[in-house]
Amino acid sequence: MKGSETMSEATMAIAKLRTNKPNPNYRPMIFVVAPFTEVIKGDTTTIRAVRSYCRFIYQHGGIPVCPQLYLPQFINLHRSREFQTAAFINIVLLTKCDEAWSFGKLTHDMHYFIRLAKRKNKNIRYFNTEMGAN
Repeated sequence: MKGSETMSEATMAIAKLRTNKPNPNYRPMIFVVAPFTEVIKGDTTTIRAVRSYCRFIYQHGGIPVCPQLYLPQFINLHRSREFQTAAFINIVLLTKCDEAWSFGKLTHDMHYFIRLAKRKNKNIRYFNTEMGAN
């Protein structure tokens, strides 16, 4: 894995979220803030990067919640009505998560998710594309 000092930061963040949980196998849900539009467009480099962010969260003990990868599987985001439904689903998913973790350079899409996370009083952690702390 990359960024050993960040790995410990991610591991400590997950450990903190596990504090006082009766189930020793508890995994907190982490909302992945990453470029949405590029994934919808099918940019394979971005898709691979977003998958690696999800893997990073999983390896540190979290449950990655990544609508960028999930929703386009069954929702046509090019249709206005379905896009609006997807926006609502994003809000519901984010509300269920313990934190939001942002990866890489912030895009317009990512700013939307960060504003949403702040409105929902979610802690937001920032990582670069190498999963190092920003």
